[in-house]
Amino acid sequence: MGESETELTGSPSLVSVIVPAYNEEDNISPCVAQLSEAMQRAGHKAEIIVVNDGSTDNTLSVARSLRAKCPSLRVIDLKRNFGKATALKEGIRASKGHTVAFFDADMQYDATDLVKLVALVSNGTDVANGQRNYNGYGQTRTAFSKIYNAILRVVFTLDVTDSNCGMKVLNRKAADPDILFRYGLPLVLPFLKVRGFRLYEAPVSMRIRRAGESKYFKNGSFLGGWRNLRDISYHTGLLLGLLTSLPLLRPERRSSAKNQTLTLQTRSSRV
Repeated sequence: MGESETELTGSPSLVSVIVPAYNEEDNISPCVAQLSEAMQRAGHKAEIIVVNDGSTDNTLSVARSLRAKCPSLRVIDLKRNFGKATALKEGIRASKGHTVAFFDADMQYDATDLVKLVALVSNGTDVANGQRNYNGYGQTRTAFSKIYNAILRVVFTLDVTDSNCGMKVLNRKAADPDILFRYGLPLVLPFLKVRGFRLYEAPVSMRIRRAGESKYFKNGSFLGGWRNLRDISYHTGLLLGLLTSLPLLRPERRSSAKNQTLTLQTRSSRV
């Protein structure tokens, strides 16, 4: 079902698919199988990196058992629950591909849509983001997401409409684990835009979750439950932090470009 780890090492065409997983024992096996099949059908060399984020169920043991059938699968265990952003960060650190993809373990996304996003990055865009159809989200959760995305579009003049989609594909330069999640997962795209990366968006379908439960939004609870309210408060603070940092981030890019120009001029004069 995949290439050996030796064959994968250092391949410029390798796609690293990072799957953060927290209590997804019933979903992780079909998730890995569908990802592996979709990548093979598309002709991509791929490694699948499942990052167990301190699951309290059998997610880790189930994921490890899949390696016999899927040699390209790698499993990282974080020992305790650090959150999705940390799981993705550690997955990027361990990845070997020139292209890095994020894919949720809950089986709500379709792996064939991920292949389409990979093609966009292969054709030159820096970041390809999914645009959800919100199937199975419910009115309250959908409203929260659309309002938040509308705010980001206005504040950062974003062309993308769904910054918080869990399916993303980035080239290696954009996927810098040391700074990518500096302002949290929902602000990855605004942060990348501020830093000058090209963003593109394509529609992706969603399926109703069949097993497990959402880690963020609790259906039937007031405003999605206390976890959702806590996350809204936390990410509002990060948004303010990014806004106050804008004057520093933009000059940093210009300064970097100026330094590169000076370096090239120096080299030219020596020749």
